[in-house]
Amino acid sequence: MAHSIRHPVKPSTAWLLLLAAPIPLLRSQDGDPAAKIYADTSKSVFLLQVKSEAGDVVAQGTGFVVAGGKILTNEHVVREGRVYIDLGAAMLPTSVERVDVFNDLALLTPSAELSVKPLVLAIDPPVPGGAVYAIGNPAGLERSISTGVVSGIRKFSGRDLIQITTPISPGSSGGPIFNGREEVVGVAVGILQEGQNLNFAVPTTLVRKLIRGEAANTSDVSALLEKAERLASARAEQEFSQEPDSDWQKIDRQIDSTLQGALQQAGNDGDLLLKIAKQAIGQNADIAITGAERAVRANPSVDANVTLAIGLSNKAVFADDTEKQELLERAEKAARAALRLSKKPTPEVYYQLADVLEDRASYTEAEEYFHRAFDLSKPGGDTEIHVNSIRGMIRATYSSGKATEGRIWFNALVNTGKANAWDWQGQGSRLDKLEAYHEAGQSYEQAALFGGPWTNWCEAAWSFVLAATDESDSALSTARRCIAEGSGKAGSERRLSRAHRQIALILNDRGVYQEALSHAHEASTLDASDPWAFDNQAVALIGLRRFQEAINAGNQAIRLSDGKYATMHFHLGGAYFEVENWEFARQSYEKAAQLDPTETSAPYNIALCCARLGYYLDAAKWYEEVLRRNPNYPEKQDILNRIERLRH
Repeated sequence: MAHSIRHPVKPSTAWLLLLAAPIPLLRSQDGDPAAKIYADTSKSVFLLQVKSEAGDVVAQGTGFVVAGGKILTNEHVVREGRVYIDLGAAMLPTSVERVDVFNDLALLTPSAELSVKPLVLAIDPPVPGGAVYAIGNPAGLERSISTGVVSGIRKFSGRDLIQITTPISPGSSGGPIFNGREEVVGVAVGILQEGQNLNFAVPTTLVRKLIRGEAANTSDVSALLEKAERLASARAEQEFSQEPDSDWQKIDRQIDSTLQGALQQAGNDGDLLLKIAKQAIGQNADIAITGAERAVRANPSVDANVTLAIGLSNKAVFADDTEKQELLERAEKAARAALRLSKKPTPEVYYQLADVLEDRASYTEAEEYFHRAFDLSKPGGDTEIHVNSIRGMIRATYSSGKATEGRIWFNALVNTGKANAWDWQGQGSRLDKLEAYHEAGQSYEQAALFGGPWTNWCEAAWSFVLAATDESDSALSTARRCIAEGSGKAGSERRLSRAHRQIALILNDRGVYQEALSHAHEASTLDASDPWAFDNQAVALIGLRRFQEAINAGNQAIRLSDGKYATMHFHLGGAYFEVENWEFARQSYEKAAQLDPTETSAPYNIALCCARLGYYLDAAKWYEEVLRRNPNYPEKQDILNRIERLRH
């Protein structure tokens, strides 16, 4: 049965469980060797405080002075922030000189010299049954001593450990374990999760290697990679959170630290470096890039260059424009190197080069290499590369302005049965840009039905509203799904407001004014800055013959839009017209006519207002404006007759 070690520093639900209850302190009796060991060594043992960037204490541990005035402690003590030596009246900062993630050791350099003697590291390993003594800071209780015996020398997950009965509690991590000769035989590291009172220490042989700066062996690196996999599995069981103190983020940092430790210990072993880089892909782009670059230097293989190209491309996604271009240039160089080194290029090599070229906007060349990856993977090859190559062809052809070819490739993707919600969503976005709104709406609808984000219902509704053909029923149904799925979601207000407004628009056109007004009110409640929500209220209120309310809503719409939309002025003019305020109606219609110099309804209504105000020649001029804007006006003869009467 596999075992794991618990490091008693902070709570965690991962492989490392970092909390245990405080232990009672053991007091030496007269003549007990513990008293002499304590008197001779305890001044060289210190309480370590770990602080975050904000200056908050986030962890505690123990450290002790070794040769050269350095401080030795556990790696898991130092990973959460900057380490300070608690001197009571002052806090002395330290810097991390070297770590051994696999064996959980760290070597620190104090910012000032400590006037205490270094502890002596034992040369001979302890023997089972031998007495041992631990000095640490359990729960912050400084320089507490406890006694026990060596239970055995163990190996867990490739790690050499000393099993002791000496209790280890939170705050004791990193403390020295002494033999009867006052020599340090180990460093307190943790307690076995599955057992009771099973405590462990890292042997001083590994401490000496850390101090000398010696790299771990291949099995250590492999064990670290296995540890990173276990941590990734533990993280997957946690709910994602961006809070730094959440279990998800704590485990994520442990994965980074473990991979970084593997990278430090891999030396110039190209195979190990490549394994680390591949495992870091998707976890930490910087570690992946560093590992792949070192692997390329050690052995410039196809695989190492492809991995480097992937790592650089992943990092470019989140980089600013200047850094992004530099990263993509390096990625293209690595991908082309992989192609040159390939005697018989694989679909993956072609695909990775195409992917980088696409990111660099070299769409024609990207299309060529996506096609090669597609052709090579077609006859029983890598199904994932095959499908992803089709996706690449879709993106490249659309980006090159070949919409017809893009549609053909998208249909090919659908025919594979592998098209997912993100594929449909991407197709909707591309069709939206082409103003193919009917198809875009259908694509967004499919994205939602395939389990994509609820926002796809909202995008579908908007596309159907914009479609040239009558898609009002589709717009209504998708807008209602948008509201149903998005209600209560964080940050949903603007999308929901637009959906309510779209429903109000359609219902106003159908004369269902009361329900339209209800949706328009809901739209303005969700987004009080949306002028169209108030414009829809104005239209519904005119339909309900509540003209003064319509005037108020129309004026609010114009204020919020800075008066730039002809439609809003036209609707306000309609409300004034109904209450026979001919002058205000005329002004509103004139503004609408000015903002839209092609539309004929506004000048026609201006002519009506002028006639009612007795401005007959002005009325005639506006009727002439109607015919100027549309010489083939359907009621042209009637307007000509009106002009003649007005002029006489």
